[in-house]
Amino acid sequence: MNRKIAIPLIFIALLILSGCAASSISTAEKKGARPLNAEEIFNLVSDNTLHMVASDFDAQVFCSQDGSLSAKSLVSSVLDNGSWDIKSDNKLCMKFTVWYYGDVNCFSVYQDGETNRYLFFTNNGALAFTVTAATGNSQNLKLKAQKGKDTTFLRSSLKQNQGTKPYRTAPVASSAPASPPDPVTASGPGASREEIRHTVMSIAKDCPGCNLEEADLRKADLVAANLKGANLSGADLSRANLRRANLEGADLSGATLLSANMPGANLKDADLTGADFTGSNLIHADFTDAAMDNIILENTLMEGVKGLKQ
Repeated sequence: MNRKIAIPLIFIALLILSGCAASSISTAEKKGARPLNAEEIFNLVSDNTLHMVASDFDAQVFCSQDGSLSAKSLVSSVLDNGSWDIKSDNKLCMKFTVWYYGDVNCFSVYQDGETNRYLFFTNNGALAFTVTAATGNSQNLKLKAQKGKDTTFLRSSLKQNQGTKPYRTAPVASSAPASPPDPVTASGPGASREEIRHTVMSIAKDCPGCNLEEADLRKADLVAANLKGANLSGADLSRANLRRANLEGADLSGATLLSANMPGANLKDADLTGADFTGSNLIHADFTDAAMDNIILENTLMEGVKGLKQ
């Protein structure tokens, strides 16, 4: 809690669920997912083709051993290229030339404990992509040679280790997310602000520990949502339906919850410092041990509220 991480809109767009895969690292680990180290990531990615799927993204990406990548969207057939590398903290970093506004995004890579897929998680611990892999340039994607200085990350040194046993990868399988979360639409990379907002609202329905700082969740349907320990500081939850939502230990400091519907919501141990609940329905909500400095509770319904310090 209290993690201050700035999230540009396109980065929020990466916080996407895919199919029935775990939506966060903590959930994935509970299901038996295993993190890959730098060498395993290299063997998974280098000179192989990744089928990367998210609710607004479905593409084949070939990662050349020289650090370049070439990609093709399976939604729009649009092509892109870019670069990839591996950081010393066991994270795979990818930069497309056009997609995702050319930003560098780094991911923790896990092998799914229940399927042959891999899970790419953002720095905030939220699922970005589900991935399957095939050896070689299986889609014959045209490469654009990398220019400039060698990487300062690990790819070059790992490339020299020819004795490494190739990491086993699963064949590419055509799979689409069962139910798209927020930035979910077949719009492809570069989703609109409204698409991103829609995706974030979908993600928030089951996103314990996620970083949703300053997220726009106005009028979101979050009935019985699991947001335990989530960072919602500065978020706008005005008129959101949070009936029976689990917000235990969540950071809601500075959040706006005007006219929010929160009967039965679990706010135990939450940080509600400066949160504005004006006009909200808080009937039977549980505020036990919550931090409530400068909380605003004007014109609220509070019948049966637990643990409220007044």
